[in-house]
Amino acid sequence: MARGQIFKERHKLGGVGKAVGKLRNFIIEPFIPHDQSDEAYVCIYSHRHGDTILFTHEGGVDIGDVEAKAFKLDLAIEEVPSEEQIKEKLLTHVDSSRKERAATFIKALYDQYVDLYFTYLEINPLVITAKDIYILDLAAKLDATAEFMCKAKWGDIDYPPPFGRDALAEEAFIADLDAKSGASLKLTILNEKGRIWTMVAGGGASVIYSDTICELGGASELANYGEYSGAPSEQQTYEYAKTILTLMTKEKHPNGKVPNLSHLFSHTKRMCIDIGYKFCSRCQYVLSIKILIIGGGIANFTNVAATFKGIVRALQQYQAKLVDGKVSIFVRRAGPNYQEGLRYVFFLCN
Repeated sequence: MARGQIFKERHKLGGVGKAVGKLRNFIIEPFIPHDQSDEAYVCIYSHRHGDTILFTHEGGVDIGDVEAKAFKLDLAIEEVPSEEQIKEKLLTHVDSSRKERAATFIKALYDQYVDLYFTYLEINPLVITAKDIYILDLAAKLDATAEFMCKAKWGDIDYPPPFGRDALAEEAFIADLDAKSGASLKLTILNEKGRIWTMVAGGGASVIYSDTICELGGASELANYGEYSGAPSEQQTYEYAKTILTLMTKEKHPNGKVPNLSHLFSHTKRMCIDIGYKFCSRCQYVLSIKILIIGGGIANFTNVAATFKGIVRALQQYQAKLVDGKVSIFVRRAGPNYQEGLRYVFFLCN
C-alpha cells in the first residue's frame, strides 16, 4: 500500500508557499508503538559562545514553544558535559527508571555532535520507553567548512537544493572548483530566466549588491547569488566568469528590454565615469535585454588585475553572444592593481 502511494505521488508537483517542486525522496520507517508520555524533545545548537542543549519531556507535533518550556544546558567552547550535569540540568522531570539511559544517550549524542562538526541537531520526538530509545524524526545541519577534516567520517554527503529549485550542473561545477581551491567560489542560481546577473568579489559585497538590487525593485529579475574571493587565480576567475556567462547567454529573454531598471545603476554609472572610463555612458543600458554587474568591495590582498584578466578572457570568448543578447556590463572594483584591471575592461570595450 505504501509503495503504491509513493509511486503515485512521486514526481508530482507540490507547493510549499510560493515554492513549487517535485516530490522525489520519501522515507519509509517502521511504526514504533508508544504512548504520548514516552515522547521527548532534544536539540543542540551552536553559537558564538559555545553550544546549548535543550530538553523537554514533552515532544511531538504539538510541543509548542520549546524555548519557553525546555530545560537548558549551556556549554562553553570545548567544555564537555558529564552525565551528572545532564541529569541535574535537563532531566528533572524524567522518570528515574529512564533517567540514566536518557543521560547516557544525550552525552553520546553531544559527543557525536562535536566530533562530526554539526552546527544544529534536533530530535522530535525522541521516544524513551522502559527498555529502549528511538529517534523518530531528526533534522541537522553540518558545518560545510569542516569537510576537509570530516570527509572520511561523513562519507558521500549531498547538499540538496531547496525545495522548488533543481540543482544545476553549473552550480555543482563551481562547488567542485571551490572545494579544490584555497579561494572562495560560490554560485547559486535564483532565477535562470532573470535579467540581472552579478559577478561580485567578496562575501560581504555580494550580500550588499543583492540586497540593494532587491530593495530597488529588481528582486524578480535577479538571476544569481554568489561571490569569488580569497585571491583566486586568473584561471579560477576565468572558469567562474565563463560559467556565469554560459548561463546568462543560454537563451534570449522574450520580453525585450529591461523595464524601469535604469535607477538601479545611476550610482554605478557615476562612479564608472569618475574613474575616467566611459563604459556606462556608451552602454545604453535602458535598451538592454540583460545586465551584468561586475563589482565588489575594496580588495585587501586580491590582485584585481589578475582576476580581471580571467573575467576579460571569458568576456572575449562570449563577445558575440553578449552583443547579440544586448547585454550591458557595469563595472565597479577597487583594490591592489585595480587601475590595471579596469584598463583591461576598457580595452575590451573598445
